[in-house]
Amino acid sequence: MHVEKNVCDSLIGTLLIINGKTKNSLNACLNLFEMNIRGELKPKQMGKHTYFPPTCYTMSKDEKNIFCQCLKGVKVPQGHSLNVKSLVSMQDLKLIGLKSHDYHILMQQLLSVVIRGIY
Repeated sequence: MHVEKNVCDSLIGTLLIINGKTKNSLNACLNLFEMNIRGELKPKQMGKHTYFPPTCYTMSKDEKNIFCQCLKGVKVPQGHSLNVKSLVSMQDLKLIGLKSHDYHILMQQLLSVVIRGIY
């Protein structure tokens, strides 16, 4: 159960670009560039800041908004899982306070529905 929680947490963090949760780090991008994989994703220095080009799987602000609205609007049978509405932060466009069972339900059933709702 904890492996599933960690995988889902990393997946949501990567999709929604949540600081500290994404696996898209400077070292990871540089390693891919050195291995001649996805050279277009090489980080670029812009003054004091490092710019990471967007990947094909990251969401724009509008897509994140749709993702969170879709999760906020999901209705599940009573007792099936925690009230998902209370876990979605529309201000920060991220999920907060999920338990292991919530990650399980999200990964097994809700994530595919919500992502399909974006496109």
